[in-house]
Amino acid sequence: MSLSPARAAAFHILKKVGEGRGHSDDLLHTIAVNALPEADRNLTTTLVLGTLRWQIALDSILRGMMQRPFQETPEAALIALRLGALQLLLLDRIPPHAALNESVELAKANGAAHSAGMVNAILRRLQREQKSIAPKLSAEAAHPQWLLDRWRKNFGNDTARTVVEADQQQPAEGALFLSKENAPQMDDGSRLIAEIAAASQPSATRILDCCAAPGGKTIVLARRHPEAQIVAADINAKRLSSMQKRLAREGITNVETVEADLTMPQRSGPFGKPFDLILCDAPCSGTGTLGRNPEIRHTLRPEELARQAQRQHAILANALALLAPGGKLVYSTCSLEPEENEDVVVSTLKRDDAVRQMDIATELNRLAARGVFAESSRLRETAVRGATLRTLPGVHAMDGFFAALFTRNT
Repeated sequence: MSLSPARAAAFHILKKVGEGRGHSDDLLHTIAVNALPEADRNLTTTLVLGTLRWQIALDSILRGMMQRPFQETPEAALIALRLGALQLLLLDRIPPHAALNESVELAKANGAAHSAGMVNAILRRLQREQKSIAPKLSAEAAHPQWLLDRWRKNFGNDTARTVVEADQQQPAEGALFLSKENAPQMDDGSRLIAEIAAASQPSATRILDCCAAPGGKTIVLARRHPEAQIVAADINAKRLSSMQKRLAREGITNVETVEADLTMPQRSGPFGKPFDLILCDAPCSGTGTLGRNPEIRHTLRPEELARQAQRQHAILANALALLAPGGKLVYSTCSLEPEENEDVVVSTLKRDDAVRQMDIATELNRLAARGVFAESSRLRETAVRGATLRTLPGVHAMDGFFAALFTRNT
């Protein structure tokens, strides 16, 4: 039988993601996928993101039905099984015969013909036992146990459950901001960080965006400060090139893009003069974005948090060294982990007595007074912790972000 274009595309994307040859978001927006009819594009996206979101729970179920060791099963057969299981157990609009038959054909067409019988038998068993299997498909079961344990400890059981349930859904359309005009298409959490930074220093004339690509926050800064000189730095030349094209499409002309590694001190060229506003949105584990980037849960390990924190300490220290007296710096991540957030703030304040932390609620109040938010009071009540900002998926209709505001003593 001929394979549907959507299932074939989903199979190959999942294979590349599993082999570390790309991220789902990028692979779902290639020329080949964009050339598919809309219905096929939508199904491809549903299959890819659904499989990645539910893979841990699906693998647990499939492992119990397999006679041979799970790790010895050909990769093509595993991907076909996951796709078939997702459709049979979680996508009620797909005819079971289509899910089952095409999964078998996917295995045959991708070098696992000898496992096609096994794929067929297991999926038929899943179909028969669907009702008894359903309770095993919980949001908690679709997350690594170590991550779930952390969130229960850090946020409490109820909030952790809210976060993991949000991770299993397509992120909702933003509802925080009253107007989408004069703002790039981006998650509300990302825009919130950029708006806070822009509002914190209304008279900024020299602005630095430390880890700027793909450029959404830079665009917000440029539009809120059209007369300012903005330096947008990033270590990745390819991402920086894409960002340059995006800035051009948006008509942004007051941004200079620079390839630079902010884990190292920068004192020359565009970094030769201090900045009165710096956005330091540091690379992180991304645990606040699992709904948008579900593959993170399959690759992240607990020991990586310390490595991330080491890099974040270096970037923040080097950024603060570029901050002018009286200037403002926003440090942010899309991580939910304290090692990358609160711990970085505390250790930075201990090491550098020339900087101090400011209350980020002041900037939320400033934005609210301008009528920027649709739900300003609720955001201020639920997202401010001490002097910092913390948004949580499910609790807030956006990705999980952390932000802290610093100033350099005059």
